[in-house]
Amino acid sequence: MLRRHVCEYRTAELDAIFSNLVNVENEDIVRSVKEKLSKYLPTDNEFRDKFSKYSFKGNENRAKYALERFEYDLINDQGEYILSSGDELHLEHIIPQKITTKKSKEEFGDWEKYLGSGAKEAHKEYVNRIGNLTLLAKSLNIVASNNPFEDKVKEYQKSNIQLTKKVIALSEFKFPQVEKRSNELANKAVQLWRF
Repeated sequence: MLRRHVCEYRTAELDAIFSNLVNVENEDIVRSVKEKLSKYLPTDNEFRDKFSKYSFKGNENRAKYALERFEYDLINDQGEYILSSGDELHLEHIIPQKITTKKSKEEFGDWEKYLGSGAKEAHKEYVNRIGNLTLLAKSLNIVASNNPFEDKVKEYQKSNIQLTKKVIALSEFKFPQVEKRSNELANKAVQLWRF
């Protein structure tokens, strides 16, 4: 379902797809079902390309779900570790959602200047990509807020989430880092959501 959603496949088709599965013979049923369903799924290449550029704006829960799966994979979870859900675990935008308001610049620093020429236009394209998102406890996220990257890193260091800790290793976080991280996570997505 994640593959279909990210690649913008119509959900109206699902009723027909699933109702056709009734006709599958019991003999070698798993292979037959996979064969039928695979015709309606995006290819690995299509999913990888779309996932790396997909805007999770308005789909925060889907983004959190994907990031949680990446975290579980990163730590090789054996079912011992459960990320907090709901209000306690926030979806953190590494480059903040707002970089141009006067209040944001006065209180938190000039992200627009930090990101460089064309930042205002590029920001719209990159801010909600998976590479700009991570998970962070509510208390840490409130402090990290829209602060400059070097200040956010101080809060990221306090996190137990390994996906967030990996961001600490970066000396800066601008659009090329969002692009690179998005591509890395898209490659992992193909592995995790393989049919």
